[in-house]
Order: sequence, then C-alpha cells, then structure tokens
Amino acid sequence: MRHRILPLLLLLAPAGALAQAPSKVLVATAKEVLTDVVTPGTIVCVGGAPTNNPQGPPCSPGTKQVLISYRNTLAQYQEVTGSAAALIRGQVNVVVHCNLDGNYYGHCWGHFVWTVPEAGGQWEGTWGGPHDMLTNTVSYSAVGFGSGGKLEGLQLKWEAAYTGPGPGFGVAAIQPVAQAQ
Repeated sequence: MRHRILPLLLLLAPAGALAQAPSKVLVATAKEVLTDVVTPGTIVCVGGAPTNNPQGPPCSPGTKQVLISYRNTLAQYQEVTGSAAALIRGQVNVVVHCNLDGNYYGHCWGHFVWTVPEAGGQWEGTWGGPHDMLTNTVSYSAVGFGSGGKLEGLQLKWEAAYTGPGPGFGVAAIQPVAQAQ
C-alpha cells in the first residue's frame, strides 16, 4: 500500500505547485473604435493633389505616393475582457504618420498616450504596421510603458487588426518591465 501512494504523491506535487503560482502576464482583448479625428494632419500627394474630401481618398487619381504626417485621432476600447481589462479600459490619443503608395498601401507608425482612469495612470509608447487605406485592412503592433497608479512599472504589448470598415480588434499582454523581453 505504501508503494502505491508514493507515485500518486509524486504526480500530484508538481500539479499543486503549478496551480499555486499566479501568472506574471496579464492579458485582455478589446474592440478598438475610432471616436474622433482631432486634426487631419498634413497630407502630401506626390504626383497628384489633395482632394479635401473627408469621405474619399485624400489624393487625386494618378498620385504616386501619399505621405501623411501628424494626423491625430482618438479611439475608445469596448467589450474589454480578460485579466488585464482594468488596465486598458480607456481612451487612446494616437499620432499617425504614413508612407503609402499610389494604391494607398504602405506603412504607418507613430506614438500614443492611452489614458486609463480605472487604473489611475496612462500608457505611452510607439506603434507601427502595414496599412491598406482603401479597404481599412490594418495590422499593427504597439509597445508602451505605464506611468502612475496601477500602471507604474508595467509594459504593454498590443497587437491589433482591422479587417475592413468598422472597429478593429486588439489583444494586450501586460507584465512588469523587469520581466519584459
């Protein structure tokens, strides 16, 4: 009888040890909704001219390259779930720069300040990724560092995608800066 109990204890001990260790990485998912364009920024249409049409392409047909600088937008996060939900529920102020070809495809990048009232702080960081302006097909990665309240000393890694008109979808991973790699 004694020999049968020992293997059982050896099997249960590692599982018990793993169950007691809390995760050092918190995660959350959210719907990202553009709520406002604070400033449209500067648009340069190489080989074309600006259309000044907020509903359509920003440049005239025949444009070879589209350069966007200092576009400032606001986004809100909805349907936030996961262990890090309280650390990302808020509004983000994003500064956008893009270098797009004549088909409105290219790379966009910038920086952000993401205010999270529930956590008493904010994230500040950079982002970038490919962007198809005509279809609103976007994928980008962001890295931010927390300051104030519950965000102090934490790092945010955010991956987001838009698959057409409407909101995008994002996933956050948050961990202490000392453990981030």
